[in-house]
Parts: sequence; C-alpha cells; structure tokens
Amino acid sequence: LLEAAPGPADPPPSRPVLGARSVPLVEPMALPPIFDEALERIFNNWTTLALAVDQAWGGPHSRDKRYLLQEEVVQYLIAGSKKRRPLSHDNRDDVEALAVMMYTRLDELFNCETDDGSDEEVAHLCLRLINTCRAGDLSFAQEFLQRAPTAPADLSKSQGQTKMEYATEEDALLDKMHGMTIDDAIGEGGSSEGSDDELGQGAALPPAPSTAPLAPVHEGAETAGAEEAPELASKGRGSKVPEEPVIDEDGFETVVKGRRKK
Repeated sequence: LLEAAPGPADPPPSRPVLGARSVPLVEPMALPPIFDEALERIFNNWTTLALAVDQAWGGPHSRDKRYLLQEEVVQYLIAGSKKRRPLSHDNRDDVEALAVMMYTRLDELFNCETDDGSDEEVAHLCLRLINTCRAGDLSFAQEFLQRAPTAPADLSKSQGQTKMEYATEEDALLDKMHGMTIDDAIGEGGSSEGSDDELGQGAALPPAPSTAPLAPVHEGAETAGAEEAPELASKGRGSKVPEEPVIDEDGFETVVKGRRKK
C-alpha cells in the first residue's frame, strides 16, 4: 500500500473559539446589503456594548465576542422570520424575547448587565429593520443610516458601574471578613478595655499597692478596727503586755496572784 503524502497543515482560525453559540445556525436569507450596514450601525451605537469592548470587559477577545453577539442576533432574526408567525417589532412579547436573549448573552460574554433598557431599544430596532427589509421597504434602513452617527458615542462621558451581588447574606459577610485584620474588627465592633490605643491616649491605670510601713499604734489612739471592736475604742487602751516570770534563789518560779477589784 502506498502511503499518502502529508498535506499542508490547516490554517489557524481567524477568530478564537469563544464557546458554544446560543442560537443554532440557519440557512441564510436573501436580504439587501443595506440590512447588514444598518445592523452594523445599530451595534456600533450601542453604548453598553461599546463600553464592554473598549474596556475589555470580556477579556482580550472582547471585540471578537462583540461580532459573535451580532452574528447570533442575525441568526435569531432569520430563524424568527421563517416561523409560521414571523417575529414582529409591533409585538411586545417578541421584542422582550429578543431583549432577554441579548441581555443574557451580554452577561455571559462580558459579565455585564443593562439596567438602562437599551437592550429592549436595540431589540425593537433590529426587529423593525428585518421586517421592513424582508417586505422590500428600505426607507427605514436608509433613514436610520442618515440619522445615526457612524462612530460610537464619546465613551469618556459614560462609565460602567461595578456591582457585587451575593447569593446569601452569609456569603456577603464572609467576603467582608476575608482579609480583615484584628484592628479593623475592633474598630468596627467597638473599643475593648485595656487596648493599646487607650493606653497611648492617657487612660488611667490602677494605683500600685503601697509598700510603706504602717505607723505604730499609740496607747489611747483610735485604730482602724474601732468599728469591729467598739469596747477597746471606747476605753482608749491597747492590749496589756504580759509580765515576765519571777525566779527565786532555789530556781522556782514565783506565782503572783492577781487582786480582784471590789
């Protein structure tokens, strides 16, 4: 058997793989060239999408994701036009369905949300554009190209807002406590007694115990225990000092009898 000679390697794709499409591919529809031109102008003037591309909200391939979103919208419009009841810009449900599709894809591709209602406005324009072009009426597309600017709006006057959302309150608390130091926790929860900050600001310290010797108690003076021994305090006498025993010449101790007062 003869081995086939290896052929040239396949050229690399012009665009990176950006994940699965949200809209399946459909057979192309014969539309006038002005449809693609007007649709390109619609997406160029969508401020939210222009900000996402300019500030790379979708990463290094943000521009490729922008064209992917536009291509998916075209597939959505063509598939909707081939239904038994084609999509219409006059039908509120059709406009909201396309707006939800674009809102979801913006979140998936660029991690952003449109809270200004621009997704519904773009959906209405896209549906009206394909409806009029399919009917052979090019007046809307021509009027839109004349009135819409060719370049996107001044993005320096617009600014995206970063918003963090949590599934539960516990997740928000854990994220707030992550990386928090002990000083931050004390500062938010209240000052603790005996902290270094209070000591540095001149907080009063407890007095040290006195080591000076106690003064001698003189006979007749009131003592600190006068309340506990009122009889001694009233008499003004201290305790009697015992006398030393008397020893006679034979070495015996002489016992002195006390005399009872009458």
